[in-house]
Amino acid sequence: MEDNRLSVLITTYNRAVALEYLLDLLVGYHDRGLDFDVVVSDDCSTDNTEGLLREKYSDVGFIKYVRLPRNSGMDPNFMSAYGACQTEYCWLLGDARYVEYEGLKAIIDNITSRKYTALILKCFSAQSVESKTYTDINELMSEQGWHITNNASCVIPRRFFNRCFYKRYIGTTFLHMDIFVENICNEESFKVRYLSEVEVKDIVTEGFKKTGWLKHPFLNFGKLWYEHVMSLPNNIDIEVKQKVLLDHNRYTKLFSILRIMSGRSYFGRTYYESYKENRRYMQYVSDTPVWVYDIEIVVLPPFYKPLHALCKFVASR
Repeated sequence: MEDNRLSVLITTYNRAVALEYLLDLLVGYHDRGLDFDVVVSDDCSTDNTEGLLREKYSDVGFIKYVRLPRNSGMDPNFMSAYGACQTEYCWLLGDARYVEYEGLKAIIDNITSRKYTALILKCFSAQSVESKTYTDINELMSEQGWHITNNASCVIPRRFFNRCFYKRYIGTTFLHMDIFVENICNEESFKVRYLSEVEVKDIVTEGFKKTGWLKHPFLNFGKLWYEHVMSLPNNIDIEVKQKVLLDHNRYTKLFSILRIMSGRSYFGRTYYESYKENRRYMQYVSDTPVWVYDIEIVVLPPFYKPLHALCKFVASR
């Protein structure tokens, strides 16, 4: 195993069904000739995650299982996974996403070539950039800044895991992205390869449903997103940072009219309070005027449920 150059880092919490699906895939890839390690870092799950790893995968030599002594949250679990990595490169895949065999082979081939400092993988279908090599941080962030918010998007050298950088960004929600960007900015020169042909996909399997953070989008991609982007190194031009702030919503449509209506209807008062607390950041993260959101979230909600009922009635006719 000492010849392997890549560790797939799987941080998990109470997702045994998805984890088993993912590990079975990776075992199959390994059996077909791909050489890599796997680190499973378990944030003290209360489901059968530990039993699954002990009973089904304890004899699989390339899978390492570590378990936090208590439930500690995302950041300590990331630190646990990074700290357990012993290969030259690591990929923070998580427990709900995967790539096809050819995708993982492409990752391994590219890091084995030693041509690139790091890799970026396609994590959103909206990313339309073709495969290319970046040597300038402003060009990279202008085209990829919104995209590398996904933790599975970056394959990085293990040396990027610096505890000083790590502690600086704890609690930002985008810690994996911060580690990547900060280290790239500190390189004298770099080559980062974007592999558009390697698409990271969501796991879809019986008994598992991926949950997100849609209850608090105004916190995560309002306040925290703004603070995170603006705190990135000064190597990145302010105009590029402003573009990155707006690009996330431009591509993901997180604050589109339909998603706002759906979120306000489903999460009710919690959604409204989140908007009220983080409203002042909306001007930086969306091209839509704030007064439009005021109408959508404050004025119109009493009409949303009747409107949904009407739409269902019309669809059933």
